[in-house]
Amino acid sequence: MRIAYFVAVTLIFGLAAKPALSQNAQDPNMSCADYLKLEASMGPTPSTGDAATDKMAADLDAKMKAYCTANPKATVADATMKVMGN
Repeated sequence: MRIAYFVAVTLIFGLAAKPALSQNAQDPNMSCADYLKLEASMGPTPSTGDAATDKMAADLDAKMKAYCTANPKATVADATMKVMGN
């Protein structure tokens, strides 16, 4: 799964945990510009084997990238809230 999925789950369930991905702790207060850099360095989204889950993850990734590209100074938490609200 991609970072956006983990941030969304973290925000939805109100967890304070910061999942570690590629030795980087996900910070909901990270800027969208930093999020885009991290996404680019991670490579393609791994497949889960479930078509519906893979489509949902791809759709969420696309929305996060579009929002963050348009709003590079926004936080990942704000981007996630906007993306999940649409």
